[in-house]
Amino acid sequence: MKLLKPEKAASTWKVVRLPRSAGLSRSKVMSMYRAQLKKMNRVGKDRFLSQRLLSIGTDNSWFNAQVIPREPAWVPVQNANYVWFSGNLSADNAVISTRFTLSQQRRIVNASFFISVDNYAIVIINGVPLLYDGPQNTPAFFNPGRTFNVRRFLRRGRNDIVIIAFNFVGARSVSNPAGVAARLDIQLS
Repeated sequence: MKLLKPEKAASTWKVVRLPRSAGLSRSKVMSMYRAQLKKMNRVGKDRFLSQRLLSIGTDNSWFNAQVIPREPAWVPVQNANYVWFSGNLSADNAVISTRFTLSQQRRIVNASFFISVDNYAIVIINGVPLLYDGPQNTPAFFNPGRTFNVRRFLRRGRNDIVIIAFNFVGARSVSNPAGVAARLDIQLS
């Protein structure tokens, strides 16, 4: 399995082997991904997008997501809110997702994905892991967030993004906060 490192100004992409994340194997992660897609299919949430410039940020419209207050140490994310698992805001992990359909008539010119997560996450776009963090509890890691070029991960038609976010030492609480904010920016022809 391969991972793209965050982009740096005028640098090339670097491909590396994925580590295990949170003790989860690749097969377990992909099983969680498929289960999330099944749940989304039952609900039928989908957005059709045909504008030239698009921005999809985390909010209550994401499947299983509930907006939470931003902690002072977390970076503000334009056009996105910090969220956690709507079924249990005290959970030690959150599996959230969104589905959208891009116009078949337009070409994807540019696409970037920004994420800020306390503490670490796995991000899968259309079945391909983009981010596969190892367990850590370093504020410098999640603040100020990371940006990825994801044009090659997207396609015309239906797209899915699943984020599996983890809190480092167990349940999310006032003394052990957790949250994830993400934004996908797309430029179509």
